[in-house]
Amino acid sequence: MSQLLRKTKRLYNRMSVREKLFCLLFCLALLFIWADKWIERLTVWNDERRTATVELEIQKKTLDRADFFAEGLARALERVDPTKTYSAAKLSGKIDNLLRQAGLSTQADQDPVRTREGEVFNDHNLRVRLSRISIGQLININTLLKEETPYINIQSVRINASRKNPEELDARLEINSFDLKEETLQN
Repeated sequence: MSQLLRKTKRLYNRMSVREKLFCLLFCLALLFIWADKWIERLTVWNDERRTATVELEIQKKTLDRADFFAEGLARALERVDPTKTYSAAKLSGKIDNLLRQAGLSTQADQDPVRTREGEVFNDHNLRVRLSRISIGQLININTLLKEETPYINIQSVRINASRKNPEELDARLEINSFDLKEETLQN
């Protein structure tokens, strides 16, 4: 190691003042780049540390209120009849049946059911497009869907007048339902 240091010192002594200045600037540039990367890493580490601290505080508060949440869940489950909740397949079938009752099965187009799984229940969403229907038919399907509340809910309705015939409507319904998980029912 000392031989390498001696050679470097000899090389440095042979340089002109201008070359020494450029060498110093080059070394300083490398030092600044290295320091910048370390500061960037420390900043990222500090941000992650703060985020973890906040998440831990939220989890601690949630765990401290576990009894409150358990009581709320028990009260909610008392108001819900598990036999009336709809799985994804049952929701699709029930909506199809309601559309037939309203006489809209030929004018309806259903998207596949999207399911979002949770710890206590599964949330199901279904989009139905109705083409060229009258206002009376829209009121009829709305009434049929309201009879299924709270187990089937209309999340949103978008209505447009048909371009060909302004007396006819095109509607898009976002329908939501849920079903309780078996583990929830057993507890």
